[in-house]
Amino acid sequence: MRTLRDTQAKLRSKVKFFGVEGGVLPVVISAAVSAMLIAIASQSGSIPMACLGAIPFVLTFGYLMVFVTGRRPHFTRDLVCLFLYGRSLSPVPPGKQPRNPAVRNRANT
Repeated sequence: MRTLRDTQAKLRSKVKFFGVEGGVLPVVISAAVSAMLIAIASQSGSIPMACLGAIPFVLTFGYLMVFVTGRRPHFTRDLVCLFLYGRSLSPVPPGKQPRNPAVRNRANT
């Protein structure tokens, strides 16, 4: 039997940025795109266009807060498959799994 090796799981923490899990890169990229759009809109002096320029950051931040932070690793994929196929990729809950016929129920013995 092989010996177990230490995975150092306590040293691997989830990355949080502005309270959002999922890393820094999506938030920074969407903030940069929003800043460019707001700068372009401010040149024309259009307030509604400046408000629309913030949409990339708001959508990215909202997605991370709703679908990533505090959720299991493949929550978004399961949610999409649920909408597309009517079922998720996660295992069925134990109460809905079929019983193994080889295992006898204790009440019947």
